[in-house]
Amino acid sequence: MTGTPTRTPDPVERQPDRSARTGESYDVGGVRLERPFKIRRLGHFGYNCVDLDAMLDFYVEGLGLIISDQSGTMPSRLPAEEQANLTPNERLLHFTRFGSEHHQLVFISQRVWDWVGQANGSAGASINQVTWQVGSLAEVVDGAEWIWGRGERLLRSGRDMPGSNWHTYLFDPEGHINELFYGMEQIGWDGLSKPRPMWTGVLNERPSLPQPSEASEIAGARDAGVDILSGHRAGTTAPAGFPVDGVLMERPFKIVGIGPVSLFVTDLDEARRFYTRVLGFEVRRTLEWNGHRGVLLSCGTDHHNLALYEASLRDALGLDPRADSLALGFRLANYRQLRAAVAHMVARGAEEIHIPGELVPGFDYVAHLRDPDGNLVQLYYYQRQCAPDDPFPATVSGAADGWPELIDPPGDVFGGQQFLGPWE
Repeated sequence: MTGTPTRTPDPVERQPDRSARTGESYDVGGVRLERPFKIRRLGHFGYNCVDLDAMLDFYVEGLGLIISDQSGTMPSRLPAEEQANLTPNERLLHFTRFGSEHHQLVFISQRVWDWVGQANGSAGASINQVTWQVGSLAEVVDGAEWIWGRGERLLRSGRDMPGSNWHTYLFDPEGHINELFYGMEQIGWDGLSKPRPMWTGVLNERPSLPQPSEASEIAGARDAGVDILSGHRAGTTAPAGFPVDGVLMERPFKIVGIGPVSLFVTDLDEARRFYTRVLGFEVRRTLEWNGHRGVLLSCGTDHHNLALYEASLRDALGLDPRADSLALGFRLANYRQLRAAVAHMVARGAEEIHIPGELVPGFDYVAHLRDPDGNLVQLYYYQRQCAPDDPFPATVSGAADGWPELIDPPGDVFGGQQFLGPWE
């Protein structure tokens, strides 16, 4: 998750550009777009934790996230004397989920991050990644090349384990690390992640394309004698005592979605430029509260997926000075469960914080809870969906051999529900 902040070298044999330039547009799956990738949604997020034990209790035992894997790879890079000072939980990266994706929230020790992050200037950050899903591996690779070609700062490209996701990391103008990825490892009914003998696909350079499918990787592991059913599985820690809309559960609610995420920035105009002109977000709304400005950005039909606020707002709201984010959102299954979640967390000792509604439009009922490190969790059950302004496209049916090779995009192209896992 860290590395030298320079361009990733090309492979020896350069691959053809699958997003062939056509004037000022790019061919992305047969659709003309302004850049060779399209962000679909927020995939996952990561915190660097001062009190890692308390953070895991808040998010796992409290909010019900599931630990899908734990890795000691990054802490092992510290000198032996530094490793000796770490607690057992600080010696691991903790990957958690609420659904089938391998991870949706990652926890790393702040001490580990600060040591490793000295190489790229990210030491001291409270956020270790803001991760956006694009539509294909080609979009990851060509997107990284395009972003670097515009003079933006890339961290690295490649593939990490656990999670198996191909990606590229880049910095926004404030130093926040964004990640573009395609296709996360999926965890099924048995709750098992990939076993450690399959953590062999790590790649720290721009991949050549095409790559083998995940199905062929699994078949190869099986042929090599790997027990593919030996991965990590989180067990239940409490009896299922709450009837929740027809299901007995450990707590009276279920998280079903992640986002939006918000970031504090010192230069709002420059941050807005980066997220709109480079990453392709659209401005949904600008706002101002007591002299502090913000902008809400969307990559699809959600009212907003990303909110940028001037850093001066942090002090005005009385938030922790180390917090790089105003809040990370989690969607509950319904309104009843939203009320139950807030009551459940407050009963566990969580502090509810009032955030003026003018700063978080797009919801009806929304609550903010402070986690042990001082970050805010934004809980809601509903976010307004916004249709594009352009008219419905005319439906073309039949005679596919006569269709154009490249088409102009409808206003909501590649929006809506996304395929979560890798192809095959």
